[in-house]
Amino acid sequence: MNSWYRLDLGSERTAFEPARQIQQIFMARFLMDKPGSGRALFSSYDSVADKVHLFFSPAAADVAGRFRAVPCDKPVAPSYLSLLAGEGDALATYFPEPLAA
Repeated sequence: MNSWYRLDLGSERTAFEPARQIQQIFMARFLMDKPGSGRALFSSYDSVADKVHLFFSPAAADVAGRFRAVPCDKPVAPSYLSLLAGEGDALATYFPEPLAA
């Protein structure tokens, strides 16, 4: 359970509805867990390529698999990530290193 998972949703224009649906399903599962489960869902947007990516923490592997997200390395640029769903401190928990200015 060490692998992160990535799902590419396409352009910013087309990604909104799929991201919303994934967030809802994620939250339904998240709310059934005890606090501190480690489940987190992050998003990032590559403005050059106009691509939205979702990243599932290792603890969210079951939800990631439901959407055929692919295993990937832990994201390395937390300054480009936003927390979509999960514990409020998930960004600091998974990325304790200081953000680049």
